[in-house]
This record gives sequence, structure tokens and C-alpha cells, in this order.
Amino acid sequence: MAIKKLVCLLLTILLACALLSCSNGKNGKPDPVCVPTEAPAETPDAEATFRRSTLYFVSDEGFIVPVSKLIPWETGIAKACLACLVSTPENASAAREMGLVTSIPEGAGFTISIRDGNALVDMTGEWALPSAEAELNMIETIVNTLTEFPTVSTVTITRNGSGGRLENGAELPVRQGAYPLNPENEEIATMAGVSEAVLWFPNMSGAVTVPVTKYMGKEPTAYSVVSALIEGSKQKGLRPCFPENTLLLGAAVENGRATVNLSEDFKAVKDTEGLYSLAYRTVFLTLSELYDIDSLEIQVNGERFAPEDAEPQDMVNPAGMR
Repeated sequence: MAIKKLVCLLLTILLACALLSCSNGKNGKPDPVCVPTEAPAETPDAEATFRRSTLYFVSDEGFIVPVSKLIPWETGIAKACLACLVSTPENASAAREMGLVTSIPEGAGFTISIRDGNALVDMTGEWALPSAEAELNMIETIVNTLTEFPTVSTVTITRNGSGGRLENGAELPVRQGAYPLNPENEEIATMAGVSEAVLWFPNMSGAVTVPVTKYMGKEPTAYSVVSALIEGSKQKGLRPCFPENTLLLGAAVENGRATVNLSEDFKAVKDTEGLYSLAYRTVFLTLSELYDIDSLEIQVNGERFAPEDAEPQDMVNPAGMR
């Protein structure tokens, strides 16, 4: 899945809660609490001690957002990953620092067993969610977090050993694969010849960059995905990054270097503080879904363009995304 490559780019952006570990609770059982810890970045065996995992959280607007984190290795690390999604005070605070919220209600417990590529999650405890939307968000974050593991292709969720529906009507999934993230124009998803592309848009505050699955009539290219970015998303809560009437004159990727050429109208981006950096980030992340990119140059009428007060962009790790 293309999203697996992209979440690593967000690690540094979301460093506020980059490293998580689970504490011991009552009766010697681990509480589903994830506490920030210092990264053993300079330790030679750091990667042997921690596993880079992709967890899924929810934005204030209800979008599903992936976050790449280093989780301490332990037996049953899949359960440790889900524990980080439980809405304990510690987890909720850590998620809030990233502009996100946790999806599993406090008080929920779970067991996980994996067989023949299917992860069976049995949820236990006394808990409830306020709406069907919250239930669906919880289900999607669980399924997508677990299907990031190479041994898991589908997920089945039960409650106290039984399937069916939750209190507000959301149906518990049976052998469900990863859900497309925040899909748009789903009505054409099953039509012949349709391909999907993942585009990235900031939320209205600019604090969170949201992946949107958009379905296209042709195989996505650099030109088509950047053109779709400029067009913007139809979903409420996502911020347009390109000034009105901006045209795409060209888009290409060669030897890891992406170049996007825009019309003169794009220069109006300098009139809104931070908007250029948001546009740059969305283009970089979106093109990285299709290509291995080391750098990006934005041009206006064929000439490199960046406002004087913009963050330095000519670097291997632009905007601190990697």
C-alpha cells in the first residue's frame, strides 16, 4: 500500500509523541497507556530495540490520519500498538499534541490472535462510543493499524466473543482488508479502468496533513495528481493551498528530483503566511506516493519560486518531513 511509504515522511513532523511505551496497571496487567520516551537514536542497536509502526488516529474533523512511531519491541507488539489508540489521559494528551484524537474508548480491553493472515480482535470491557461515526472511526483505525503488519492482510473484530453491530449501529468487520483513507468520489471506485491515488491536504488549521483517496479515470501521473491537488478536495475541513486561477504548466520527476511549474497566479501564495509551506508539503507528500523523491522545486513560469520568508526547501529532507 502506497501509504506505508508516506507515513515515514511524517515522523519528524509528529515528533511530539514519537516514541511510546506501555505501562503496567492494576493486577500486574498492562494498561493501554503510551508515554513519550527518549529515542535511543545514537544507540547502534536502536532498530533492534524498537519497531517502526504505523498507527492510525482521528483528526478533529473526523479524518483518519496515519502516524509513524517507534514502538518498543515486545511479545505481542500488535496489541501494544492498539493500546496506544486507547483514550487514556496519557494517550489522549499525546495525540492532542499532534492535533489528533485517539479512537478506542477508555475501559476497552482486547485480545488478538493471528491465523492465516487474519487478525481476530476480541474487544472486552465496559465501554461505549457516542455515535456510529465514532464507532466506524474506531473500526477503521484498528483495521488499518493491524494491516500494516506484514503477517496481517485482514482483520475481524468481535465484542465479548460475538460479531454483529455496536450500540450505535456500526457493523463489526469480518476479514476486512485495509480501508482506503478518507475516500472521495467513491461512486466510481468499482468502474472499469479506474485507478486510485492518494492526495495530501492540510486541515483548516494547517496542523495536520490528511491523506485523501481519490479515484481517477486513468493511471495517476505526476501531472494528474498535482492537477488534482490544485483543484482541491470536496470534503469539508480541508484547506486549499493554491491561490485561485493557479494553473499547472508542468510536473516531472527525474532521478529523485521533482519539478512543478505553475502559472503567475501562484505568486499570490506569499500574501498568506505559511501557505507556501503547506502547498510545498502537500505536493511533496502526494508525489511521494508515486515516486521516490529526494527534493522538490516549485517554479513559476519556469523559474524557481519561493517567498523570502518561506522555510528553506532545498534540502534532502524538506520541511522536516523525514
